Amino acid sequence: MSVEDKVLVSEFSRSGIGFFEAQTVGKVPNLSDGGRFHDVPLVLRRDPIFGGQTRFVLGSKLQPEEVTDLTPIVNAPGFCPFCPDKIDAVTYPFPTEMVNEGKITRGKSIVVPNILSYSTYSAVGVYDRTKHFVDMKEMDSNLIGDLLTGMVDHAKAVREYDPDAKYSSINANYLPPSGSSLVHPHIQSSHDYLPLSSQGKLIDEMAQFKAETGRGLLEALIEAERDLRVRYVGDWGAVSILTPFAPVGFREVWIVSKMKGDIVDLTEAQVGDFARALAFVIDGYVKLNLQSFNFAMTGSGDAEVVDGNVLLRIVARSNPTATYRSDVTYFERLYNESMIDVTPEETASFLRG
Repeated sequence: MSVEDKVLVSEFSRSGIGFFEAQTVGKVPNLSDGGRFHDVPLVLRRDPIFGGQTRFVLGSKLQPEEVTDLTPIVNAPGFCPFCPDKIDAVTYPFPTEMVNEGKITRGKSIVVPNILSYSTYSAVGVYDRTKHFVDMKEMDSNLIGDLLTGMVDHAKAVREYDPDAKYSSINANYLPPSGSSLVHPHIQSSHDYLPLSSQGKLIDEMAQFKAETGRGLLEALIEAERDLRVRYVGDWGAVSILTPFAPVGFREVWIVSKMKGDIVDLTEAQVGDFARALAFVIDGYVKLNLQSFNFAMTGSGDAEVVDGNVLLRIVARSNPTATYRSDVTYFERLYNESMIDVTPEETASFLRG
């Protein structure tokens, strides 16, 4: 048999978006049949936006039967800079020429400079500065909306201060399985002269699609998925909610702005719609007994040139255990960009020694 006989390929286009799927089989021992090899369906899909490939493996499920007791993790001793008795003393204000108010507060949230240099300009936002931990069950649209509003306000301030830092994103690691080094829930932003890896890929694809069709790429994707129906969840004001054809993470969901523009172009009402949609998805994760996630809210840089939209992707991560922290954050999971704390030259020097 030829390879073509062993792989069933399905390929079609809708609204200018190409969908590619290949169906084959994995050959594995069947434990209930004395270890004799059986064929198990294996599906491969290609991401029509980012170009990566996803494998769907039957029989392996992330969804846990019950939630983890977070008490040992939440109450673990250690220094937390975002807690009520520390945050004012150990965080610093933004330069007044960038942010007139120094620290940005909206409701219970606060946005302060990031002390780690992930990017040219970076902020950390805390959902609730009045207590140590915010459970996912408590993450309603008001709490999320206040923090996202503060982070978007910071993004606008950065863009006005340095217009060349036009590649903006707002991102989250929630609990150690997502790569978070702190239990106190927070999110981070990145504003740079160069895009993150997947952000750059998205912008390039937007520009090419615009040049070839005269349309916006994510606008066409929404149209295609709404027409296909199987992955389209619905609309929430200024945003559309769908699940991606070839997800890069478990239970991945996309929230796409209907308006053209970048993160800095979002109005407060549009930020509120993102918050309501995000709270809706997080509530769904709670109902699935999931307790950790990453999200990435990605701007499109020269939005007018590429006819871009804001895209927020969220993925579930494994439930926490008391001793485990993943070394994969939103950088690796959602931007295809490694974040390394030691240079290869340092490692080589150590080994030579």
